[in-house]
Amino acid sequence: MSEKSTAFLPGSVHELAASPKQQWELGQVRQIAAGRLTPEGALTATGTTETHWQLSIRSVEKPGRFDTGGLRHILTLIAGDFLQLVIDGAAQGVEPLRPAALDSSSPIETSQPTEELLLLHLAHDPQQVRSTVRIVELSRKREQYLFDGQLGVLLQGQATVVSHNQEAEANPRDTVVGGDAAEVRLSGRGVLAVISVDHPGS
Repeated sequence: MSEKSTAFLPGSVHELAASPKQQWELGQVRQIAAGRLTPEGALTATGTTETHWQLSIRSVEKPGRFDTGGLRHILTLIAGDFLQLVIDGAAQGVEPLRPAALDSSSPIETSQPTEELLLLHLAHDPQQVRSTVRIVELSRKREQYLFDGQLGVLLQGQATVVSHNQEAEANPRDTVVGGDAAEVRLSGRGVLAVISVDHPGS
């Protein structure tokens, strides 16, 4: 997504390949989106130094460590069997499609992966917003709605996106922007990560 507010148009579908690859401590990263939350609860894009939250897909290709930067992190393993972390001296495992929240302010270490791993990585400033990741299975018979403050990342399968009575197709790793007024909803077969960003205490 670009840093223009139009990138968060409810019902819009964004391909991961449109984001260039960059390096991080453990491999490569493609940023999906970053921004702030309006007082009304809508997502808006901002410059990278002004973000309250950011979402990306990252590879883990080698052992190492990364700094939390004072942010709260939620890691979801979307490709690979297992990721071993060491947080404040204690081991913690991350299993496929089971979001793991990391609340430590210390650097986080990773062991040598047995294969290249992919993570859906959500980070936010807990003083500004609260965020969660929920994994849902899509159905052709029951639609999955995405509301204000929500993004849906299709992890597996295919989906049809309907908003404003218009249809679009979503493929694996595509991201869909939610919205109340647009009645954004998905149906199909696959697995969807629903990212919700709210105001603290809401």
